[in-house]
Amino acid sequence: MVFEVINNPAFAQAPGFTQEQFRKLDQIYCSAASQKTLNYRTVECDFDEGVATYTYYVSSQHAPFLQFIIRKVGPQTMMYELYKQSKGRIAKSGVFDRTYDRLCKEIDSL
Repeated sequence: MVFEVINNPAFAQAPGFTQEQFRKLDQIYCSAASQKTLNYRTVECDFDEGVATYTYYVSSQHAPFLQFIIRKVGPQTMMYELYKQSKGRIAKSGVFDRTYDRLCKEIDSL
């Protein structure tokens, strides 16, 4: 029996939410704000709980329209969730790009 070691460079990367991912979330808000579809956003971080929330509003007086939640669920595992007003959770994945793509679709539908 021969054991073969598989090299996976993604495993060696530091876990967590990257600056590039944060910029993607910020960029989609900026483009929606330039089109006047979204006018307000908040970013909240709770380091004790391991949760960050990026919330999008149609205006500052309305309830949150979309919430992108980043949750640390293990020592090297992140979970990304997307919530929509009056629908609840519409996406949940351990892969950032899947949840981000759904966020893009929801903002484009405005």
